[in-house]
Amino acid sequence: MSSLNLDHIIIVVSDLSAATRQFTQLGFLVIPGGVHSGGLTHNALIPFADGTYLELLATNRFASFRLITILKKLHLLNIYTANQTAINRRIIENIASGVGLNDYALLSNNLDQEIELINHRGQNFTDPISGGRIRPDGQEIIWRTSVPQTIDIPFLIEDITPHELRVPKVDENAHANGVSGTRGLSILVPNLVDSIARYRELLGEEPKTQPSHPQPGTQSTEYMLGRRFISLLSPLPENSALRHLLRHRPSRLIGLLFNNKESSEDDFLSLTYFPDKGATLSHSHTYW
Repeated sequence: MSSLNLDHIIIVVSDLSAATRQFTQLGFLVIPGGVHSGGLTHNALIPFADGTYLELLATNRFASFRLITILKKLHLLNIYTANQTAINRRIIENIASGVGLNDYALLSNNLDQEIELINHRGQNFTDPISGGRIRPDGQEIIWRTSVPQTIDIPFLIEDITPHELRVPKVDENAHANGVSGTRGLSILVPNLVDSIARYRELLGEEPKTQPSHPQPGTQSTEYMLGRRFISLLSPLPENSALRHLLRHRPSRLIGLLFNNKESSEDDFLSLTYFPDKGATLSHSHTYW
């Protein structure tokens, strides 16, 4: 079994204050995060009792968000990111892809060893890159990340300062909507075979033979990280709506499933965030 665990999911937003209000209205406790090193972005956190969290990520200035999205459309983003680190290029690419569920990270307790194992299996993750942010109370938080060559698999993160400084501890009653943790996430990919190969190299495991959360109009497979699942979905040729979501990005996180006090195996609380619909939290059997 992989030693990696789900750490956090990144939701890109255009206005952090507005997003904080929206997610608060959805029943989440939203905690101010701070400004990242370099000053391009700032964030707010939605921490859960199981240690995972959602990161609401925005540029410090809306003009920066507009510039990045325009450069993406003009195919000039590589010029803007030429002198950036690998993790900053990935973050900027996430911003350029527009608002929504755009990325996620896995937590490692021994990043150097993890990179060595993953790269030995065929991937090409970067050497550790230092990062951090300053919390509103002035506390500096430091971590290291490692980034793959492709954006359809997650990046890795390791804490340098204590984990609880980066991820505030909350109990299972912290959120008014009853969410206590992350059950799983579903990722839309264009080619299921290629993505299975990359996840096999990342996790060192084969997917489940029968996914527990298949979705209509897709082919799917599923990996397990402890008690959480990662579902990979590839739209069938006739599913134009899902194929449309992959026009500007080689993969897209399309749904999160949460544990809550009323969770059951066949009825879950799901979060979606499509650019044209915004964030939606609902009890559902499917995402759309």
